[in-house]
Parts: sequence; structure tokens; C-alpha cells
Amino acid sequence: MNKTVLILVAIVAVIMGLTFYKYTNKPSLTLEQLQQKGAVVFDKPRTFTMNGIVDNKGQSFTKANLEGKWSLVFFGYTFCPDICPTTLGQLNQADKLLKQDNPEIAKKMHYVMVTVDPRRDTVEKLNGYVPHFNPDFVGVTGNQKNIHNLTVQMNVPYTPVIDPEDEYYLVDHGANLIIINPRGDYHGFIRPPFDSDKLAQVMVGVDELYQD
Repeated sequence: MNKTVLILVAIVAVIMGLTFYKYTNKPSLTLEQLQQKGAVVFDKPRTFTMNGIVDNKGQSFTKANLEGKWSLVFFGYTFCPDICPTTLGQLNQADKLLKQDNPEIAKKMHYVMVTVDPRRDTVEKLNGYVPHFNPDFVGVTGNQKNIHNLTVQMNVPYTPVIDPEDEYYLVDHGANLIIINPRGDYHGFIRPPFDSDKLAQVMVGVDELYQD
């Protein structure tokens, strides 16, 4: 009789343990909730190529620089009057929130701005602009062809300015944030409008759902 009771107690303990594990390790956001927050995650991440790209220190920037961490990639430019500085400011605030509330995930994050205005956005210009928002942010540039190739692969629309009438031209471009996974693949994107809380929540959810 005592043996039977002990077996039943053990079975109940195992069931309770499995239930506790299930709920304590439940992702903070479901895929549906991520979508409600503007995140689109691909069923199968996409590979892409990067050629002739350099960072704001003048160093070659390749896909290897995007491996090992989650990256949020924004396509913008330094002369942008509103959307670009606002987005970089929101990314900075999201980074602060992650460092405060989810420091382990914050360590896995990387933030990159790709210029869509390589004609004006030299290495020096980017180096004086992007780190102003956060010293860990990286700005990258290249020639018009290589930038265009990258935007096509990541479905970011923009209108290249080849022969401007004056130096105060604007560049039309998409505002999605591109999600690159730690393997260096195009994993999805986040649609605007953004706010720092939403961005931090999305990246926590993405990391929990898609850990290798």
C-alpha cells in the first residue's frame, strides 16, 4: 500500500514539475502577438550578400559582422530631417530598456544604420552622426550599386539620387527595421510606427521563440 502511494506521489510530482516548467518557460510573446506589434517573421530565414560595404570607422563590413547576435538594421541617411533621427533615438531607448530589464538579451543585440545616400554619407559623416545616438551603433556605407543590391535583397524601397539639382535633396526610402538573426540571415522585419517599449518587447519575443 505504501509503495503504491509513493508511486502516485512521484507521478504527481513529475506532472507538477513538467507543468511548472512549461509555464515558467513560456515565451513572453506568441507569434501572433509579435505580428500584432508589427513584426513579420519568415518561416524560413533568407540568405543575402554584402559587397563593398564599410563601417563608420572605414573598416570592411561583411555578413561576418552580423553573426553571433541579433541585429536590427535601419536604412536611412544623415541628412534625413525627421524619420531617421527619430528611429535612431527610439532604438537607443529600446537598447536602454533591454539593458535595464533584459540584460542577457541586450548583450545579444547589434544595431546598424545603412545609408541610402552614399553620395553624401561618407565614412567621416557617418562617424560623426550614428555614434551620437549610441556609441555602440554602427553606420555603414558603400557605392550606390552595392547599397541598392542590399536594399533589393531586404525589400526596402528607396529612390537613389544620382544627379541632384542641389545639395539639400531628400531621399525617399522605406522605414522597416530589418531583423538579422545570429546566423547572419534575414529573419524578418518590424513595420513602423515604432516605440521603444514595442521594439524591446519584440526582440525579447523573437529571441525566446527562435533561439538556436
